[in-house]
Amino acid sequence: MTSELLVADIGGTNVRFAIASINDENDISLNNINMCPTENWLYLEDAVNDYLSHVGKRPARASIAFAGPVNSDLVTMTNGTWEFKQSELASYLNMEEVKVMNDYCAHACSMPLLKGDQLVQIGGGEVAENGNMVVLGPGTGVGVGALVSVGDKWKAVASEGGHVGFSASGDLEKEINRIIADEYHRVSIEEMVSGRGISNIYYALGIINGTHNLRLHPAEINKMASDDNDPDSVQAIKIFSGMLGSFASDMAGTFNATGGVYLAGGVLPKLKDFFLDSNFREKFEENEKLPFVKDIETHLIMEEYPALFGAAAYYSGMFL
Repeated sequence: MTSELLVADIGGTNVRFAIASINDENDISLNNINMCPTENWLYLEDAVNDYLSHVGKRPARASIAFAGPVNSDLVTMTNGTWEFKQSELASYLNMEEVKVMNDYCAHACSMPLLKGDQLVQIGGGEVAENGNMVVLGPGTGVGVGALVSVGDKWKAVASEGGHVGFSASGDLEKEINRIIADEYHRVSIEEMVSGRGISNIYYALGIINGTHNLRLHPAEINKMASDDNDPDSVQAIKIFSGMLGSFASDMAGTFNATGGVYLAGGVLPKLKDFFLDSNFREKFEENEKLPFVKDIETHLIMEEYPALFGAAAYYSGMFL
């Protein structure tokens, strides 16, 4: 028997919807996938209702991944304006049940499902059977989620780890941090390892190298690196990649992620060629306080909609 539910991945920049079909073996397929800018709507309920009107069906259940803490009835977007009360959603959407989870809880729930060309391994390492896993995602902000092994099931753990403090490694990173710190009360990982992080790094390099760079959109920086081999653009992406490697190492240690570290988010697939040729893995392995991370596999997620798969999987019997 196959059941259907609405799944959604609500981010600060884009919203993604699909109708998920799940059979008795917990095989998941996504249909009617749609992605639109979040700013098209003032409220989550309006975005959902517009999508369901478009597809012409309204499942009885929904699983919604949301870019913000889901610790209370009132849920607020970290890098956006949307907010809602979980207790009111089912009524507003005319559904029997609506589950809401942090978006990187949903990413975490997708990890046991991903395989083959949905992943690209970066460097060496190996996966410990039933080992904890962590997923990181540079995008509008930085998402962090984990799966903790509990017997024969998994427990998804939400995290706002993207807001921990940034720790510079090496003289150049320290100089970049000094420049960015002049504009922030506290420099978090998100100011360096995200879309705007690339812009911040590029801007700081303009001061350091005397090229006086503006804060360009990361897509423009990537284009200049790819098309023109612009030195500051190429260097900004490489520095960003190394910073991500250090942060990924810290999170691997935090969650004892012997089952692997997975990289998601909207930024990395666009930078794939530069990223895979970067010093990410070298920086991941350099922490002398965490020598065991050298044995952990790291993967770039190439699946376009991992959070939608994870939101659907949350209804399966795999998770506590």
